[in-house]
Amino acid sequence: MKLQGILIAVQNMERSLKFYREIFNQDVIMDFGANKTLRCGLSLQSDFDKLAEFDASLMKFHTHNMELYFETDDFDAFTSLLNEHPEVEKLHEAKTFPWHQRGIRIYDPDGHIVEVSESMESVGFKLFEEGKTIEETVKITQHPQNIVEQWYKRFLGEEDENISVCGSNCAKCPYYKKMCSGCNKSSGKVFHSPQGCAIYSCVQSKNLHDCGKCSSLPCKIWKETRDPSYSDEQFEKSIAERIKTLKTKCISKD
Repeated sequence: MKLQGILIAVQNMERSLKFYREIFNQDVIMDFGANKTLRCGLSLQSDFDKLAEFDASLMKFHTHNMELYFETDDFDAFTSLLNEHPEVEKLHEAKTFPWHQRGIRIYDPDGHIVEVSESMESVGFKLFEEGKTIEETVKITQHPQNIVEQWYKRFLGEEDENISVCGSNCAKCPYYKKMCSGCNKSSGKVFHSPQGCAIYSCVQSKNLHDCGKCSSLPCKIWKETRDPSYSDEQFEKSIAERIKTLKTKCISKD
Protein backbone atom coordinates (compact mmCIF):
# COMPACT_ATOMS: atom_id res chain seq x y z
CA MET A 1 0.00 0.00 0.00
CA LYS A 2 1.26 3.50 -0.74
CA LEU A 3 0.04 7.05 -0.23
CA GLN A 4 -1.37 8.33 -3.51
CA GLY A 5 -1.85 11.99 -2.67
CA ILE A 6 -3.04 14.75 -0.36
CA LEU A 7 -6.48 16.37 -0.64
CA ILE A 8 -7.48 19.58 1.12
CA ALA A 9 -10.98 21.04 1.35
CA VAL A 10 -11.43 24.53 -0.12
CA GLN A 11 -14.34 26.93 0.17
CA ASN A 12 -13.75 28.84 -3.06
CA MET A 13 -12.01 26.92 -5.85
CA GLU A 14 -11.11 29.92 -8.00
CA ARG A 15 -9.60 31.75 -5.03
CA SER A 16 -7.51 28.71 -4.07
CA LEU A 17 -6.37 28.09 -7.65
CA LYS A 18 -5.25 31.71 -7.91
CA PHE A 19 -3.25 31.38 -4.69
CA TYR A 20 -1.43 28.19 -5.66
CA ARG A 21 -0.84 29.43 -9.19
CA GLU A 22 0.59 32.82 -8.22
CA ILE A 23 2.50 31.83 -5.09
CA PHE A 24 3.62 28.30 -5.99
CA ASN A 25 3.46 28.30 -9.81
CA GLN A 26 1.11 25.32 -9.74
CA ASP A 27 -1.06 24.48 -12.74
CA VAL A 28 -4.00 22.09 -12.85
CA ILE A 29 -3.04 18.76 -14.42
CA MET A 30 -6.34 16.95 -13.77
CA ASP A 31 -9.71 18.66 -13.62
CA PHE A 32 -12.70 16.79 -12.23
CA GLY A 33 -14.82 19.85 -11.60
CA ALA A 34 -15.15 19.98 -7.82
CA ASN A 35 -11.75 18.27 -7.56
CA LYS A 36 -8.64 19.64 -9.21
CA THR A 37 -5.16 18.13 -8.96
CA LEU A 38 -2.14 20.42 -9.14
CA ARG A 39 1.20 19.61 -10.74
CA CYS A 40 2.78 18.96 -7.32
CA GLY A 41 0.19 16.24 -6.63
CA LEU A 42 -1.95 18.24 -4.20
CA SER A 43 -5.71 17.98 -4.81
CA LEU A 44 -8.15 20.78 -4.06
CA GLN A 45 -11.71 19.73 -3.25
CA SER A 46 -14.80 21.92 -3.03
CA ASP A 47 -17.97 20.60 -1.34
CA PHE A 48 -15.91 18.06 0.55
CA ASP A 49 -18.77 17.45 2.97
CA LYS A 50 -20.93 16.26 0.08
CA LEU A 51 -18.18 14.06 -1.33
CA ALA A 52 -17.42 12.40 2.01
CA GLU A 53 -21.08 12.49 3.11
CA PHE A 54 -20.84 14.23 6.47
CA ASP A 55 -22.56 17.24 8.02
CA ALA A 56 -21.08 20.50 6.72
CA SER A 57 -20.94 21.88 10.27
CA LEU A 58 -18.16 19.39 11.03
CA MET A 59 -15.80 20.93 8.48
CA LYS A 60 -13.32 23.26 10.18
CA PHE A 61 -10.74 25.62 8.74
CA HIS A 62 -7.75 27.37 10.37
CA THR A 63 -7.34 24.32 12.59
CA HIS A 64 -3.53 24.43 13.01
CA ASN A 65 -3.19 20.65 13.09
CA MET A 66 -1.40 19.99 9.78
CA GLU A 67 0.73 21.70 7.17
CA LEU A 68 1.77 21.38 3.55
CA TYR A 69 5.53 21.46 3.05
CA PHE A 70 7.35 22.88 0.03
CA GLU A 71 11.08 23.29 -0.58
CA THR A 72 12.81 25.76 -2.86
CA ASP A 73 16.41 26.15 -4.00
CA ASP A 74 15.98 29.95 -4.04
CA PHE A 75 14.45 30.96 -0.72
CA ASP A 76 15.30 34.64 -1.19
CA ALA A 77 13.36 34.73 -4.46
CA PHE A 78 10.34 33.17 -2.75
CA THR A 79 10.33 35.70 0.10
CA SER A 80 10.62 38.49 -2.48
CA LEU A 81 7.58 37.04 -4.25
CA LEU A 82 5.67 36.99 -0.97
CA ASN A 83 6.43 40.67 -0.47
CA GLU A 84 4.52 41.32 -3.69
CA HIS A 85 1.44 39.65 -2.16
CA PRO A 86 0.64 41.46 1.09
CA GLU A 87 -2.76 39.74 1.10
CA VAL A 88 -1.08 36.44 2.04
CA GLU A 89 -1.31 35.92 5.80
CA LYS A 90 1.82 34.69 7.57
CA LEU A 91 1.95 32.40 10.56
CA HIS A 92 5.47 33.66 11.19
CA GLU A 93 8.16 35.60 9.35
CA ALA A 94 11.14 33.94 7.71
CA LYS A 95 13.42 32.38 10.31
CA THR A 96 16.39 30.05 10.56
CA PHE A 97 15.73 26.75 12.29
CA PRO A 98 18.28 25.03 14.56
CA TRP A 99 19.33 22.75 11.68
CA HIS A 100 20.36 25.89 9.69
CA GLN A 101 17.44 25.73 7.25
CA ARG A 102 15.54 28.95 6.54
CA GLY A 103 11.77 28.73 6.33
CA ILE A 104 8.49 30.56 6.59
CA ARG A 105 4.92 29.47 7.26
CA ILE A 106 1.93 31.09 5.62
CA TYR A 107 -1.79 30.39 5.34
CA ASP A 108 -3.58 29.53 2.14
CA PRO A 109 -7.01 31.16 1.57
CA ASP A 110 -8.73 28.50 3.70
CA GLY A 111 -6.33 28.71 6.61
CA HIS A 112 -4.28 25.63 5.77
CA ILE A 113 -0.72 26.13 6.96
CA VAL A 114 1.89 25.99 4.20
CA GLU A 115 5.57 25.86 5.06
CA VAL A 116 8.15 26.90 2.47
CA SER A 117 11.79 26.27 3.32
CA GLU A 118 15.04 26.16 1.44
CA SER A 119 15.99 22.67 0.31
CA MET A 120 18.10 20.72 2.76
CA GLU A 121 20.58 19.94 0.01
CA SER A 122 21.18 23.67 -0.49
CA VAL A 123 21.68 23.95 3.29
CA GLY A 124 24.27 21.20 3.02
CA PHE A 125 26.03 23.01 0.17
CA LYS A 126 26.28 26.18 2.27
CA LEU A 127 27.76 24.24 5.17
CA PHE A 128 30.33 22.63 2.86
CA GLU A 129 31.23 26.09 1.54
CA GLU A 130 31.84 27.13 5.14
CA GLY A 131 34.29 24.26 5.47
CA LYS A 132 32.10 21.91 7.49
CA THR A 133 32.93 18.20 7.25
CA ILE A 134 30.42 15.49 6.35
CA GLU A 135 30.28 14.45 10.01
CA GLU A 136 29.65 18.04 11.16
CA THR A 137 26.97 18.49 8.50
CA VAL A 138 25.24 15.27 9.60
CA LYS A 139 25.09 16.61 13.16
CA ILE A 140 23.85 20.08 12.15
CA THR A 141 21.23 19.01 9.59
CA GLN A 142 20.11 15.90 11.51
CA HIS A 143 20.16 13.95 8.23
CA PRO A 144 21.55 10.42 7.74
CA GLN A 145 25.21 10.24 6.73
CA ASN A 146 24.47 8.46 3.43
CA ILE A 147 22.24 11.36 2.37
CA VAL A 148 24.84 13.95 3.36
CA GLU A 149 27.50 12.00 1.47
CA GLN A 150 25.32 12.22 -1.66
CA TRP A 151 25.06 15.97 -1.17
CA TYR A 152 28.82 16.18 -0.87
CA LYS A 153 29.37 14.26 -4.11
CA ARG A 154 27.04 16.66 -5.93
CA PHE A 155 28.74 19.61 -4.22
CA LEU A 156 32.09 18.43 -5.59
CA GLY A 157 30.58 17.77 -9.01
CA GLU A 158 31.40 14.07 -8.91
CA GLU A 159 28.04 13.15 -10.43
CA ASP A 160 28.36 15.46 -13.42
CA GLU A 161 29.46 12.72 -15.81
CA ASN A 162 26.04 11.08 -15.95
CA ILE A 163 23.96 14.28 -15.92
CA SER A 164 22.99 15.31 -19.45
CA VAL A 165 22.62 18.90 -20.63
CA CYS A 166 18.86 18.70 -19.99
CA GLY A 167 19.31 17.44 -16.41
CA SER A 168 18.51 13.79 -17.08
CA ASN A 169 20.61 11.22 -15.22
CA CYS A 170 21.77 8.82 -17.92
CA ALA A 171 22.82 6.27 -15.29
CA LYS A 172 19.13 5.69 -14.48
CA CYS A 173 18.29 4.77 -18.09
CA PRO A 174 17.97 1.00 -18.74
CA TYR A 175 19.81 1.42 -22.05
CA TYR A 176 22.83 3.18 -20.51
CA LYS A 177 26.11 1.37 -21.28
CA LYS A 178 24.12 -1.18 -23.30
CA MET A 179 22.65 0.54 -26.36
CA CYS A 180 23.88 4.01 -25.40
CA SER A 181 26.99 5.59 -23.87
CA GLY A 182 25.02 8.55 -22.56
CA CYS A 183 24.40 12.09 -23.73
CA ASN A 184 27.76 13.57 -22.74
CA LYS A 185 29.98 10.81 -24.16
CA SER A 186 27.98 10.54 -27.39
CA SER A 187 27.82 14.33 -27.87
CA GLY A 188 24.04 14.19 -27.89
CA LYS A 189 23.78 11.34 -30.40
CA VAL A 190 21.88 9.07 -28.06
CA PHE A 191 20.19 5.79 -29.00
CA HIS A 192 16.74 7.33 -29.46
CA SER A 193 18.10 10.24 -31.51
CA PRO A 194 21.17 9.05 -33.48
CA GLN A 195 21.07 12.16 -35.64
CA GLY A 196 21.62 14.27 -32.54
CA CYS A 197 19.46 15.58 -29.71
CA ALA A 198 17.93 19.01 -30.41
CA ILE A 199 18.45 20.09 -26.82
CA TYR A 200 22.14 19.16 -26.91
CA SER A 201 22.60 20.99 -30.22
CA CYS A 202 20.92 24.10 -28.79
CA VAL A 203 23.21 24.10 -25.73
CA GLN A 204 26.27 23.80 -27.96
CA SER A 205 25.11 26.63 -30.23
CA LYS A 206 24.75 28.91 -27.20
CA ASN A 207 28.14 27.87 -25.81
CA LEU A 208 26.60 26.76 -22.50
CA HIS A 209 27.55 23.92 -20.17
CA ASP A 210 23.90 22.85 -19.93
CA CYS A 211 20.37 24.27 -19.96
CA GLY A 212 20.63 25.48 -16.37
CA LYS A 213 21.92 28.94 -17.30
CA CYS A 214 19.48 29.49 -20.16
CA SER A 215 16.89 32.21 -19.59
CA SER A 216 14.34 30.31 -21.72
CA LEU A 217 14.31 27.21 -19.48
CA PRO A 218 12.09 25.25 -20.06
CA CYS A 219 11.85 26.20 -23.72
CA LYS A 220 9.83 25.02 -26.71
CA ILE A 221 12.50 22.43 -27.57
CA TRP A 222 12.12 20.94 -24.09
CA LYS A 223 8.35 20.74 -24.54
CA GLU A 224 8.75 19.00 -27.90
CA THR A 225 11.39 16.51 -26.71
CA ARG A 226 9.75 13.89 -24.56
CA ASP A 227 9.54 10.20 -23.88
CA PRO A 228 6.41 9.08 -25.80
CA SER A 229 5.60 6.60 -23.03
CA TYR A 230 5.14 9.43 -20.49
CA SER A 231 1.72 10.76 -19.58
CA ASP A 232 1.34 14.54 -19.44
CA GLU A 233 1.62 14.36 -15.65
CA GLN A 234 4.79 12.27 -15.80
CA PHE A 235 6.31 14.60 -18.39
CA GLU A 236 5.62 17.72 -16.29
CA LYS A 237 7.11 15.98 -13.24
CA SER A 238 10.17 15.04 -15.29
CA ILE A 239 10.64 18.65 -16.38
CA ALA A 240 10.39 19.90 -12.79
CA GLU A 241 12.91 17.32 -11.55
CA ARG A 242 15.39 18.07 -14.34
CA ILE A 243 15.18 21.81 -13.75
CA LYS A 244 15.84 21.24 -10.04
CA THR A 245 18.92 19.16 -10.94
CA LEU A 246 20.24 21.84 -13.29
CA LYS A 247 19.71 24.62 -10.78
CA THR A 248 22.05 23.03 -8.24
CA LYS A 249 25.36 24.84 -8.38
CA CYS A 250 27.46 21.77 -9.04
CA ILE A 251 25.65 21.04 -12.30
CA SER A 252 24.98 24.47 -13.77
CA LYS A 253 28.44 25.90 -14.22
CA ASP A 254 29.97 27.76 -17.11
